[in-house]
Amino acid sequence: MKKTCACYALLVSILSLLTVGNLSGLEQPGDNAGIAIDQVGVLVYPPKLLSSGVFSGELRAVISVNDQGTLMDCLVTGYTNEGFVDATMAAMKRWVYQPAMVNGRARASRAEVLFNFRDRGVVVQNLPGAFERQAVFGAREDRYVYGPCQLRELDHIPTPVHVVPPVIKADGREHSITVEFYIDEEGKVRMPAVARESADDIYAAVAVSAVEQWRFESPLRKGKPVLVYAQQEFTFRPKE
Repeated sequence: MKKTCACYALLVSILSLLTVGNLSGLEQPGDNAGIAIDQVGVLVYPPKLLSSGVFSGELRAVISVNDQGTLMDCLVTGYTNEGFVDATMAAMKRWVYQPAMVNGRARASRAEVLFNFRDRGVVVQNLPGAFERQAVFGAREDRYVYGPCQLRELDHIPTPVHVVPPVIKADGREHSITVEFYIDEEGKVRMPAVARESADDIYAAVAVSAVEQWRFESPLRKGKPVLVYAQQEFTFRPKE
């Protein structure tokens, strides 16, 4: 077969999908194992917050771990106080990870982590994808001062400055793949991922590889750069 093109509209299609889709499969381990975290070192409550009278709070982050257990990226996606960020980022970078297992094989994956800060200690939870969906698509809680925006909150659709189309030889069948990702304040694509059941799909690998090369102008809300969650569906069809 000749090469097939991924049929997609550019950014209008990309961001219009913010309001649809099923994220629950992203980090659902099922009979397989998700990312395991060995919390090396103690995560200490930031002293400056205690001295300022802040005795509790939350922070959410997404981590990306490759099939060797190496942390590839970590992205803060929400917090109640910015003072929790530095301690959390330092902790995630020193921790040791075991990769997710899919059908008995190590696979690159991502997971959301929730940090519950209390003055007497910090509780860390590795959350399933269903919670990530709630965090992204549900109304942001009032106590959160930072979090990913939705399409309707943006001043305008961010302009793509570099888009790489995924191209692969067809096998005679149609394939549909949805890639979910963040666009950060600088317009960089972060944490591209597919549902766990697509982990061994060559079409999914090609789609993710293309999306991670995409770049955009900074997403803006009220004139300020913001974090945005997006997803893009690709349909691969054999060329007739």
